[in-house]
Formats: sequence, structure tokens, C-alpha cells
Amino acid sequence: PVLIMGPQRILWKQVVLVGVSVWAIILVVLFTYFMETKIDEQAPSSHSFVESKSVAPLQGKMRAIMGAVKETLITEVQDNLYRNEVVMDSFNEGSESIEEWNELGYSEEFPLEEERNLNKTENDSLAAGQPGFHNPSSRRGATEENDLLSWAQALKKNSLNSQRHHLLEDSMELEEFYLSSSKSLLYKLWKGNVSIKMLNPRLQRAVKEYLNFNKHGVRFRGRKSRKKLSAEELLCELKRKIQLKTIDGKEPPFSALGWEKYVPRIPLNKLNGYRSCAVVTSAGAILDSSLGKEIDSHEAVLRFNSAPTQGYEKDVGNKTTIRIVNSQILTNPSQHFMDNPLYKDGILVAWDPAPYSVNLKKWYNKPDYDLFTPYVQYRLKYPGQPFYILHPRFIWQLWDIIQENTQEKIQPNPPSSGFIGILLMMSMCKEVHVYEFIPSVRQTDLCHYYERYYDAACTLGAYHPVLYEKLLIQRMNKGKEEDLYRKGKVVLPGFSAMRCTGKNLILQS
Repeated sequence: PVLIMGPQRILWKQVVLVGVSVWAIILVVLFTYFMETKIDEQAPSSHSFVESKSVAPLQGKMRAIMGAVKETLITEVQDNLYRNEVVMDSFNEGSESIEEWNELGYSEEFPLEEERNLNKTENDSLAAGQPGFHNPSSRRGATEENDLLSWAQALKKNSLNSQRHHLLEDSMELEEFYLSSSKSLLYKLWKGNVSIKMLNPRLQRAVKEYLNFNKHGVRFRGRKSRKKLSAEELLCELKRKIQLKTIDGKEPPFSALGWEKYVPRIPLNKLNGYRSCAVVTSAGAILDSSLGKEIDSHEAVLRFNSAPTQGYEKDVGNKTTIRIVNSQILTNPSQHFMDNPLYKDGILVAWDPAPYSVNLKKWYNKPDYDLFTPYVQYRLKYPGQPFYILHPRFIWQLWDIIQENTQEKIQPNPPSSGFIGILLMMSMCKEVHVYEFIPSVRQTDLCHYYERYYDAACTLGAYHPVLYEKLLIQRMNKGKEEDLYRKGKVVLPGFSAMRCTGKNLILQS
């Protein structure tokens, strides 16, 4: 047997004594921490049961990003209506309240590997749809200060709870944490201060994958602006660089196929002269906006894809002057494109992603979706209705503008239909009013007002560089901030109303 002699035995006893002392200290620290935390917790709210439950929608479960979550539409609309009413109240408090609201428990950025915890029981008890949830109209008597205070207390309590629990095991709970910052992100978007790093991790990964994939062979050869251009400089740059162009049948391979007889005789860029125009996005946030009359008051109205007006006139109006459709609309049998009366009013404009090189022969032989066959069929059947296909050069000019004015590397995919539509109308109108491209306080993950489909990518972008598109539009906005918050409305001058002299922009009436 091995015996521990003299000095070795004393040293061993010292090691054991130090170890016991360390454990004792750790136990004391942990005991003190939990006692202090308990003392620091908020006392039970002095609000009545009804007032306490009024914050329910603010802490309700959010929709999962990038998931086709189909749920009851009315619940989502009620949830967002009340939540947005309280958010707007906080803006009316003044700049200090806005800053406080923006900082309540929210992170600036979301690294992909970061994980945090939520108290599931706490969130579930505050979820919309629980007893005590009230219609927004019945809440108008509550004071703005109490609403914001209740929200702040709930967020602070959740923050404390999150520090005491283990890392999340349920990925959906992790998504809920990131989505709880959507209002903070919305405020930053209104102020033009957002980054792709602020998006949900799943969206960040999707963007990264698209950057690596580069399906369309994008090779950006332009030069990024060294400094952030002012609104006036950016508008003048757009006017100088953007040229609305459609397929005219004069370039190969279309010239050899006799396409000149199919395209309208009057080019799309000659159908300008509209004074006031509206671009009506299909965003779910336009529901319950009551913007229909205002939209119809414009001389020309542009809509997107299969967005209907019937049944939604109060919110989106009834007039349709131009409709942009992507190539999927032309080829999807469920759309009944050839016979659907939805597509028989006004001017039709179709587009399809083409190679960045603008190789028309390659595009014609291998489009993303074969829009060329149904286009010819439609023109033969309805020759009197103006119908155009946007030239890929116009599409990629827009992409170049976005990248030139964005420091981050954007997705190498074509701009969204929304951005394309806005620049198209700026080329045809003296003034353009855009609705819900930048979300109002009614912001929701509901993709389209006419479909029960939820996906945050519809608002923030994954395939398209939507987030960067919104930043550019926000920078050029000549409308009132109040209209942006409440209506989701941006006002932009048309190119025909702009006179650029050096760095100066003169708007002509």
C-alpha cells in the first residue's frame, strides 16, 4: 500500500480544504443571486384583470418565419390590429417613448449560433385568443401610458425569466424569440437603419445560401457608392440610369420568330403622362386599412399578380390600370390565365428572371417559367389588350442600382415584383403613391391580403433583395412620416417631374 507521508499529507489536506471552501462560496453566491432576483421581481400588477389581459396580443405567439403556417385569418388580423394600435400610441408619446420602445428587451443583431430562452408558460398565458382578449375598438379608453408601461413590464419580466433557464430545446420557441423583435425591426426600417444581421436566423441562412448559389450568373461590375447618397442624389441617379424597356420583337431571337406582329405597336414607355398613380402591394398589412377610396382617387393604379379587388374594395379599392404578373401566373393552370376575368382589365406587364448577362437566346430557350408560349396565345386571342414583357436589361438595371447603393452584398436574384412595379410607375407618372411596400403599424407575416399564408420572407425577403429595396424606397420618400406609420404610404416623384442640375433636384408640378 502507498502511504502519504509528512509534507505530502499536509498538502493533500490543504487541497481538500480549498476545494470545500470553493464549493461553499459557490453555494453562497447562488443563494444570494436567487434571493436578490426574487426581491427585484415586479410586484403583481395593480391593473384590473381586463387591463392586464389587454396586453395579451403584444406577447402572443408569432408566426414561424419561412413556414407556410395556415391558421384562422381573423385571429391574426385582430392580434395585429390591437398590437399595432398600441405601437402607434407609443410613437405619439414623442421621441423619448420611441427610443424606449425600441430598446425594450430587444437585440440589435441576431448571430446565427446565438440561442436564448423564453418562458413558454409565460408566453402562452399572454397569447392572443385567451379569455380577456378584446377587440381593438373596445380599447380606446385605455391610456397610452398604461399600455406602454404594461408592455414594458411584461417584456422585462420575460427577459429576467430567460436568464434563469437552460438553452432552448424547441426550435419553434427560438423562432418566437427572434420574431418578438419584429416591431423593433419595423421601427428601424422606418428610420432606414436595418441590416440583414437583424433578420431571423433562418432567413439569414436562406440569404447566405442564395448568395452562394447565384443561379443567374450575376457578376457585379459596378461601383458601390463611397458615401450614402441623399434622397435627391439617389432620385437623380435613378432617372439617369433607369430606362423602361420591353421586348419589342426587333432583337434576336425574337426578330427571327416574327415577334414584331405580337407586341403592341405603342411601346410601354410611351404610355406615360399619368399625373398621380398608386402602387398597391398585396401585403396582408393592407387589410382593415380603409384605403380603398384614397387608392381609387389616383389617375392610374398598379396591382400585382392575382391580387383581387372584389370583396376587398374598402381596403384596396376597385380600379386597376396596370397589372404586373410574374411568369408563374402565366404557366400555372390554377390561375386560368387565358380566361380569368381578373386579367382582362387594363395593361398587362409580365416578367421572368433571365441571366444577368441578358443573353436573350439563352433566356428564350430556357426561361425560369415558359411565359413566351402563353404570351403569344394571349395576344392572338386578345389583340386589343396591351400586353408587354419586360426586357431583362430593365430588371437587372434595377438590381445594379440596389447593389451600388448597398454596402452589404445583396442576393444575386432579380428584384421583387413590388420594386419593379414602383420603378415602372416612376417612369410613367409624375407622382407615385406606394401602399404597404414598407409596412405600416399593421405589419403582419400574412403574405397576401387574399390568402391565409404566413411567411416573414414575404415582408423581409429571402430570394429577392427585398430588405434592401425597402431601404432605398424609404430614403427617397417625400411623403409624411405619419402616413408611413399609419398607412404604409410612401410618396415618390416620377422621373418626368424631376429636373436634375448637378446635385440639385427640382420637382416640377
